[in-house]
Amino acid sequence: MAASGTPSARGLSRRTFLALSAAGTAVAALAACGGTTTAPTTTSAPAAAPTAAGPAATATAVPQSLGNTTTPATTQATTGTTASSAVAPATVAPTAAVNATNLAATQTFRYAGPEPINFDPANCQDPVNEPQVFEGLVTVSWKDGTLAPAMAQSYQTNADATVWTFKMRPSMKWSDGTPLTAKDFEYAWRRVVDPKTASIYTASLASVKNALEIVKGAMPPEQLGAKALDDATFEVTLNTPAPYFPLLAATWTCFPTPRHVIEKFGAKWLEAGNLVGNGPYILKEWKHDQLMVFEPNPNYWGPKPTITHAEFTIYDDPLTKSLPAYQNNELDSAQVAPGDYDHVLNDPKLSKDLKGYPLSQTNMIQLDATSKPTSDVRVRNALSLAFDRETLTNVVLKKYYLPAATILPPDIAGHNPVAALTGGVEKAKQLLADAGFPNGQGWTADFTLVYATSSVTKTILEFIQNEWKKNLGIDVQLNAMESKAYVAWRSARATQPFNAYYGGWGSDYGDPSNWHNFLFSSQTDFYHTHWKNDQFESLIATAKGMTDQTARTKMYQDAEVILVRQGASIPINFNQAFFVTKPMVQGVYHPAVLGTYPRLTFISIMK
Repeated sequence: MAASGTPSARGLSRRTFLALSAAGTAVAALAACGGTTTAPTTTSAPAAAPTAAGPAATATAVPQSLGNTTTPATTQATTGTTASSAVAPATVAPTAAVNATNLAATQTFRYAGPEPINFDPANCQDPVNEPQVFEGLVTVSWKDGTLAPAMAQSYQTNADATVWTFKMRPSMKWSDGTPLTAKDFEYAWRRVVDPKTASIYTASLASVKNALEIVKGAMPPEQLGAKALDDATFEVTLNTPAPYFPLLAATWTCFPTPRHVIEKFGAKWLEAGNLVGNGPYILKEWKHDQLMVFEPNPNYWGPKPTITHAEFTIYDDPLTKSLPAYQNNELDSAQVAPGDYDHVLNDPKLSKDLKGYPLSQTNMIQLDATSKPTSDVRVRNALSLAFDRETLTNVVLKKYYLPAATILPPDIAGHNPVAALTGGVEKAKQLLADAGFPNGQGWTADFTLVYATSSVTKTILEFIQNEWKKNLGIDVQLNAMESKAYVAWRSARATQPFNAYYGGWGSDYGDPSNWHNFLFSSQTDFYHTHWKNDQFESLIATAKGMTDQTARTKMYQDAEVILVRQGASIPINFNQAFFVTKPMVQGVYHPAVLGTYPRLTFISIMK
């Protein structure tokens, strides 16, 4: 081990290195050990928000995994509860509190990522920078995973957690000074489910009363069970009990959106100069496909952030282009691509800047369950069994990822390794023959697997393509699309047939309902695979509102067996990520849930 505490270049596995560099998770890990907490009836915010590097805000007792929750209490609020899932989000080693005398004179932070496909909270699929500009009723700390009130100063639920009432902070404002009230949340949530918005994330509000009927056009948006009782009170009525609901309310789809700006600028409301938010930063500049610039929001209710200027460089392939920019001192933090990992670990200087983080993500291939040949479950299982995940992960990807034979990642309650298909290549050959394609004979000539352009994805899929040819005798075409075109193509699969596409998932909040119910229920069908299984539907519908830890987890484990063995999604690997960060930068955190990109409010530049 190097003097800095960074593991030496040789003799240490990536998994071990990941564990060592993801320090600070032990506190939250109590939840994974079977401890129970109680969800409060009322939770109040602290009088003032914590500073960017100070102690965590008062937290609710609603954990990120319902498996750690009992029936809601009736009177008391608690503090300091982590919003962790079964395994706590990983963060960097705790840093010392920021000493103002040690701060650099210039507080500029530079990082990188992709051009946002859609910056609208109602239609965003990957919240890279939305949380810098917008903020919800509650928020999850990037530093320690605690859940704290944000736009709402307090909230309470009824006895069975089906009605949630949020009390707004007084005198809240949009970044342009316009008053922000509960009616802005009512407008935003109705806008998400309004068919006119064509949101791809309507499933996030599926538990809200009448949401699914509104999405289908059977009811007007005004019938959504989310109403502003007055300017200071926002009430949400759910279809089923959900003690974990504040976690969902913290996600970006539930952010408020400025009606006065949207009605004034229409489709141009998201452009720099037009965009009005309520988060700690404003979007000062946006040169599409080049750069986004963020500066503090003078009307933000919370503490003034330390970083006064942030530059987000936009790359078409950030995973491969960020490291060279970091080495050229153009970035202060960068993700390391799998192909660069060995180089970084062996570099005397870069290895000192390297840290690893487990992520609550699974990469998958999605199949059309109603279109031949993948309408046959034997074909789907054959495709899943016919490639070597261990070789892909350990050799091709150099152990940067972890092999996945199931869908729920290890940090999510309900993760069930027993659900994995068995039998390997020989079983795959037999299944394909039984389905009418012995040695690939008669296979669909133009079978195509679509993916969003990415060098890493291309490497993964070319390996699988070759494995399928070698082991099953089938030809599969790969079709790479630019990101925006890919998203449009994928959305069209709701009504159009397809063969296969690469589409993974990362937890929006650390609960199995965000996977099984959000993605794979036939009512939401997020991936448009058109798969439906009545037993699976019954299990996840029942499990969603249960408060018994053991019974709920067991029910999701049973559902995972059905999903893996009967479903239309092929798991490939679980994600983890490695980043290099300049030594003078403090407060860069990458939690397992949504943690690929840092939150600026925690960051400071030291002398």
